[in-house]
Amino acid sequence: MKYLKLFYTQCKLSIMSATMYRANFWLMLIQSIINSLMTLLSVEFIYGSVDSIAGWSKDEMIVLICTSLIVNQLYRGSIHFNQNRFVNGVGSGGFDKLLLRPINLLFQVNTGPIHISSLLSIIAPIIVLLSQLSKMGSQISATQVLIYLLFVINGVVVLASFMLLLYTLAFVFIKIDGINNMYYLMMDIASKPQEMFSKEFLYGFLFVIPAIPLANAPASILLGRNTYEQLAIYSAVGLAFFLLSAFALNKGRSQYTSASS
Repeated sequence: MKYLKLFYTQCKLSIMSATMYRANFWLMLIQSIINSLMTLLSVEFIYGSVDSIAGWSKDEMIVLICTSLIVNQLYRGSIHFNQNRFVNGVGSGGFDKLLLRPINLLFQVNTGPIHISSLLSIIAPIIVLLSQLSKMGSQISATQVLIYLLFVINGVVVLASFMLLLYTLAFVFIKIDGINNMYYLMMDIASKPQEMFSKEFLYGFLFVIPAIPLANAPASILLGRNTYEQLAIYSAVGLAFFLLSAFALNKGRSQYTSASS
């Protein structure tokens, strides 16, 4: 309950900050929406030349792309900025403040100021997703919607945990600016159907660089492509990377020497 109250307070302060700088808020929101729409337009361009990609039709691909955008914006809006702040703090000494607070370190590293514009920009892919499912005439049950939402959250957890696992390298190398490129690589892979990859690459993008669970898992639920075995694997991947990131963070903290001393 304490952490829910803290998260609520962080959200409230972020909204207050957004209202103070309204021009910046609207510019960032418009930019995020345009980026989302341009990504979706690229699907129209590609499918102008082919009927399907790895057995996925244009309609199914739009569902996958929209899901990828939703996971991406949830991560960018609520976690990405705070993880970057943690990395910078390890080198500058700002990490010391986190250690002094009587709050769980993993919670502090992943939460903080919320990017309201990034979160609101998921409205565009959600609207496109709903209209696409309606166009396809898909009969989606309440259970499917619930499971879809759970695996969207699982995708955010996988992405946040994997990136934090990489960011803990800051305890060893201090400056790791290039790590952010892995985030963009993961989102690029996540927006591709898993059937595109050979078995070797599929295992790699599932257990080593876990991009497949980000969007393929929830999208497959809506499209009826999933099996219970696959869902169990996706859930296990989420739990495994969460535990690995928590372990790596605690290990790094035990070896950390204040940069400000």
